[in-house]
Amino acid sequence: MHQTVTIADKDILNDMLMTMKYLSNVYETAIMESSNEAVRNALRQIQDEEQQNAKMIFDFMLQKGWYKPQ
Repeated sequence: MHQTVTIADKDILNDMLMTMKYLSNVYETAIMESSNEAVRNALRQIQDEEQQNAKMIFDFMLQKGWYKPQ
């Protein structure tokens, strides 16, 4: 017998948001430790895009009552 396991949208989005928070910290460390200005600028751009995506997820979750800011 096969059981189907489903993951709620709230849980998926929460996992995505937590991952994006983690990645933001990783990018910040990479930016601070980069000695190449071109690489640093590229990482800043990627980090900014990731933070914009995280903000969209955050706003959606906040609207649904799925996330409480700390």
